[in-house]
Amino acid sequence: MVTASELRENPHQVAEIIDHTNVDPTATKSEIRTLCEEVLEYGFRSAVVVPYHAELSADILGDEANVGVVIGFPYGVQNGDAKQAEIEPILEYADEIDMVINRTAFANNDETTVVSEITAIKDMIGDRKLKCIIESPELERDEIRHAAQLVEKAGADFVKTAVGYSGPTDPDEVQAIKDAVSSSVEIKASGGIGSFEEVIEVVEAGASRIGASSGVEIVESI
Repeated sequence: MVTASELRENPHQVAEIIDHTNVDPTATKSEIRTLCEEVLEYGFRSAVVVPYHAELSADILGDEANVGVVIGFPYGVQNGDAKQAEIEPILEYADEIDMVINRTAFANNDETTVVSEITAIKDMIGDRKLKCIIESPELERDEIRHAAQLVEKAGADFVKTAVGYSGPTDPDEVQAIKDAVSSSVEIKASGGIGSFEEVIEVVEAGASRIGASSGVEIVESI
């Protein structure tokens, strides 16, 4: 895991922790080709796309970089069966799944549903990384910690802060997640991160992965 001090010493390492992202619902195939070409050119960790673009992204990236696919996006209101059905046809193309937790169940204190859905999906995807989006900008700090604990209990690999529609991720949100989970669970910070210094701030708070649509701008600003 790259530390903030290592990034300051070698800033261009930042590309290795960025999931270069285009989850715009109107994104064209041409725009996704550009996204994937930028992943290869700049050495980003992965391209993150909606399910429709999973096969195209896998064809372009091959074994050179990961394909991340968002599921239950953007609100997480789909039940577990629906999320599994969404995953099934893209599983052969996806290396990682970024899934929004059942936010409705969480808001209703239905821990059983939140955990069981995540566990079932992790079982379904096997060794692929599962990142669970809790939408931290919408939560109080104690709710962030609680959601993160449920994600860990369910067996996911990452707690991810946000889809990026509810305002920027605050480093304090990342810190709250870090305080709630063990070292075996990683943190992905996503939402409004558009500069190298903002990357440093969330990495210092505990993030090991960054989701950003502005990956090129981050790297070229160094």
